Amino acid sequence: MYDKMVERYRAMLQYLGSVTRNECTEAINAILDAIAAVTNVQVLSEMYEITLIALKTANNERLWFNTNLKLAKLYLESRKIPELERLITDLKATCQNPDGTDDISKGNYLLEVYCLEIQLCSMTLNAERMRRIYPRTLNLNAAVSDPRIMGIIREEGGKMQMAEGNWEEAYNELNKAFRSYQECGNTRARDCLKYLALASMLSLSDINPFAAPEAKVFSDDVEVVAMSDLRQSLEANDLARFERTVNNRKNRILDEPFIMKYLEPLRRRMREQVHASAIDAM
Repeated sequence: MYDKMVERYRAMLQYLGSVTRNECTEAINAILDAIAAVTNVQVLSEMYEITLIALKTANNERLWFNTNLKLAKLYLESRKIPELERLITDLKATCQNPDGTDDISKGNYLLEVYCLEIQLCSMTLNAERMRRIYPRTLNLNAAVSDPRIMGIIREEGGKMQMAEGNWEEAYNELNKAFRSYQECGNTRARDCLKYLALASMLSLSDINPFAAPEAKVFSDDVEVVAMSDLRQSLEANDLARFERTVNNRKNRILDEPFIMKYLEPLRRRMREQVHASAIDAM
């Protein structure tokens, strides 16, 4: 079945020169979106590669770029690292000046590429590379503001700061990520709010992230309420309540690898506060 599909698609692409660019874009996007549910990564990759070859000869740069982005996201999801690296290199080359510097006039494209590269760094645990890339995305964001992309970039930046123990910087980045996700309606907003709450506790911030209007949407969410309970436990120096909240299976805190990674530093924060309060009371 797949062989026939690929064969017919290849035949269809021979007619690209007979239609307008808009018709070409609509037809190819419709087909690629339709086959997105295909679980065979090899077939999907072949369909994309066939498309890219045809688009090169058709000289449709925008569609070529966007198709490469879709293929790169497919490689990211399937953890095909070498293939993703190759595509990122190719895409980045189309967004640079002859001297290798970023072509700011292609800011939207650059943000998309850097977003992919940052996710690759996160996947491969390459913190050094992420530290080099991340500032470039912030410079671009001054000229190009796309909450759909910046939510991902800011979240990964917040996680980078968390890994380095920069709690306040992590809080600021995750707060921006949460607001970007909310602005574009991304479902990542809920998890990002939980991470934001974690950063607020570790930084001992007086700002309650759950008091923000954007957070009210999640006021009935069990996992978000659990993070709010943790914050209240920290504020009250109530270690017993803290542990009860963590160990309550319905809260799913123990099922969240990112939160569990910082649970012990959070416990230390609480013990330090309890100890300091006891000294003050003497």
